[in-house]
Amino acid sequence: MSPGSSKDQSFNEALLERAKTDPKGVIEVYDRYADRLYAYFVRRCGHRETAEDLTSRVFVQFLKALPTLEWRGLPLEAWLFRTASNALIDHWRRLGTHMEVVPTNDEDEAPWDPPSLQPGPDQHAELVMEGERIREVLSHLSPRDQEVLDLRFFAGLEPMEMATILNVSPNHAAVLVYRALARLRALYLKTYVSPTSSS
Repeated sequence: MSPGSSKDQSFNEALLERAKTDPKGVIEVYDRYADRLYAYFVRRCGHRETAEDLTSRVFVQFLKALPTLEWRGLPLEAWLFRTASNALIDHWRRLGTHMEVVPTNDEDEAPWDPPSLQPGPDQHAELVMEGERIREVLSHLSPRDQEVLDLRFFAGLEPMEMATILNVSPNHAAVLVYRALARLRALYLKTYVSPTSSS
């Protein structure tokens, strides 16, 4: 199940080769990763149209690089999300602004809302409120912590894949996730859980 397993490596290598030789392979790459890239961009920039544009740019870059892309033992998604991270940095530079997460109010387009196992109305209201609280706390974390948590939980990347994007070792990527989660938890407890509250 590890992203570094020989089965996953064989799949990724075969997928890259299919994409190089058959347009259906490119469509397979798009179908497999477009939604995750889009969710990552929406979470990072908070604007659906910009997220769509940046997702398209990543795949344009992929098509341009495809003839010279070589298999190097890393999952294809690591290359795609590294390109996504660079595209987002370029986007912010062009605008002359810094990264800022803007929460969306469109529930259908909020990929980070907690999953629902067919809750009743009360449970649904609690889940929505909890999602809002978590988004609020996330917005107060550093941009680095936000990126780390976005890559791990919203983009679904493993530490090995994150390492390539963040330019760190896989162990360091795992430590960054652990520390960011610890800061998220501490800030959540400080903000929403009274120290004198009884459970």
